[in-house]
Amino acid sequence: MTLSAGALHCSNCGAEHRPRRGVLELLPPGREPAPGVFDSWYGRLYDAGVNRRDLVVPGAFLLWGADVAGVFRLMDSAIACEPGQVVLDAPTGGGVTFAGGAPATLGMLIGVDLSRPMLERAARRRRAAGLRPGRVLLARADATRLPLLDASVDRVVCFNSLHCIPRHALVLEEFRRVLKPGGELIGTTLIEDAPLPWRINVEAARLGGFFVPPDSARLRRLARAAGFRSWSTEQSGALLSFRGE
Repeated sequence: MTLSAGALHCSNCGAEHRPRRGVLELLPPGREPAPGVFDSWYGRLYDAGVNRRDLVVPGAFLLWGADVAGVFRLMDSAIACEPGQVVLDAPTGGGVTFAGGAPATLGMLIGVDLSRPMLERAARRRRAAGLRPGRVLLARADATRLPLLDASVDRVVCFNSLHCIPRHALVLEEFRRVLKPGGELIGTTLIEDAPLPWRINVEAARLGGFFVPPDSARLRRLARAAGFRSWSTEQSGALLSFRGE
């Protein structure tokens, strides 16, 4: 695949993927998912809230006991890369990672998500931030079946989204597959074994049906099984920051 003018061209079969509303469609044929919760009013509400850092920092502390200001700093540093490097943001949601302009992202950031409405919001933020599609590429794709070659990215970032994906093991295996040797995974997730009183809020959120936070010990075992030789974590309330290599 080669990228030109925001479109992907396959040198093997001659196929061309052109963006629609700034988003490439890279789901395999016949894999169209049913509309999810982030395609609904909840997606609009969540997106509006999470992109207001002045509101989400105190809100997240009240709900989860988490230092989200630190998460935003981690997010900014995690997408920093040199020319020629590739960072995968999966799922990217509405583009929270690069909404501030991504000045230290000198290579390419690839943001993938299943939700087209969320990706279209990300495309609008990319445009508002003055970022070219060749620098921030947005594609509709499944994190459990990434349309990327083995060992093709330098870093994977997964912020505040693993708890919305049921198949944690498969996602971690895909992340390890696409990482180059020496590459790293950086992210955060709400966890099932959160301390009280935050665990009450996690359990309440699970009632929505789409919320599947992992257990921190099991997540470590799954990461090891996926091929991550090192796995370090830091907990803040109900939020777990993780780094795998």
